[in-house]
Amino acid sequence: MLKKSAAGFSRLLPTILVLLAAVIFLFPLLIMLSSAFQTNERIFDSSRGLWPEHFAFENFRKVFAQIPYWRYFANTIWVSGMNVLGTLFSTPLVAFSLSKIRWRGRELFFGIILSSMMIPYTVTMVPLYRLWTLLHLTGSFWPLIIPAFCGYPFYIVLLRQFMLTIPDELMEAAEIDGAGRLRIFRSVILPLSRPGLATITIFSFMYTFSDFMGPLLYANRSDHYTLSLGLYSYMNEHTVDWAGMMAATALFMLPILLVFLFCQRYLMDGISTSGLKG
Repeated sequence: MLKKSAAGFSRLLPTILVLLAAVIFLFPLLIMLSSAFQTNERIFDSSRGLWPEHFAFENFRKVFAQIPYWRYFANTIWVSGMNVLGTLFSTPLVAFSLSKIRWRGRELFFGIILSSMMIPYTVTMVPLYRLWTLLHLTGSFWPLIIPAFCGYPFYIVLLRQFMLTIPDELMEAAEIDGAGRLRIFRSVILPLSRPGLATITIFSFMYTFSDFMGPLLYANRSDHYTLSLGLYSYMNEHTVDWAGMMAATALFMLPILLVFLFCQRYLMDGISTSGLKG
């Protein structure tokens, strides 16, 4: 009986730990959402509960009235969408060549890509800024968009590991039927790589959508502000309006949360099958 109880508890323990971790991580989010519907006086009232007694929807109306939210949102969607497009254009080609095509120097090139992931962004920030300045592209969206069409190392490595799990026999069968490498890439590899492509799409969108340093350096004109810069400027101008800041933060997080909720199945599938083969 004791052994059965111990076995049952050992099976429940991971679930309990996961639920506890979820509560810990969700608690600040719940506080933020609750504060977004409170008044400034009620936010710091120790007697208030987590659930608002009266929903203060005027906090959200103030955000839309005080900042051009929809312009910032359109700018963010434009940059994020172009990054996703660039990632889906460049990353599969490089990952395919590193995983399914044998050529001299392939492992060396892959090692260089892996090494570049270890270089902090702060090291390359100044040289890159000088490069974009020489190209007269600062103050625009192009420094935030063009690098995606050259491929980001993390996405390349992730998709390469996924493509390694695709059996080589499928390529050999396609070659016997007379298909070339581009036809194999388009008709065999890409359809089988949909979970991996979905994963890098979600990662690219979520990273670009919430990026702050890039827009701060390059898209630093007010009409080019993204949501992260818009939220930063709102916080600087309304440091006392805590309820308004929480409402603005909730509006900023909503698109990312929706993308994650609707795409989490593809994200988990892509991550769980990447790295199964080295």
